[in-house]
Amino acid sequence: MKHIFSLTMFKIMCLALLLFTAYSCKEDTVTPSGPEANTISGTITFADTNFISSGGYYDIGVFPNPSTPPAYWFGPPSANDTLNYIRTGNVYKASYKLQGVSNGDYVVAVGFRKNTGGQSPIMGVYGCDTARFVNGSQCFLNPQRISITNNVGRENVNFISWADTTKKVY
Repeated sequence: MKHIFSLTMFKIMCLALLLFTAYSCKEDTVTPSGPEANTISGTITFADTNFISSGGYYDIGVFPNPSTPPAYWFGPPSANDTLNYIRTGNVYKASYKLQGVSNGDYVVAVGFRKNTGGQSPIMGVYGCDTARFVNGSQCFLNPQRISITNNVGRENVNFISWADTTKKVY
């Protein structure tokens, strides 16, 4: 009886060891943290509610330094994204993610792209509060840059923009 009990315990220990070994050899999945490579992302908060609902769309783009001031007439942005704004309470916001942004320094700007082409007004620039512009701020002539280095993306690039194109900064 003692021999049968010892043999059974030996089999249980071998089975446990086998299961432990199999479990410890499984692949662990690691969820990457931080921003996606070569991206710039954030949220735009609109300072007013005078949105244009036809004839074009709201767009965010990154312009390579020295494209100052940032404007579509200096050439196309290095990356851009259409903004789809949503209302939360009395505040309108739009989240964005610009992909494929190479290493370098960039100016981030919000504009309204007309379907017919032509000049697109810029209504917001990262690092320049819209309220300062009406008080004569020169920030828009030398705005803050966002840098992509070693392909590391940037997140939480949040700023305020006008929705009303008559309040354009460029």
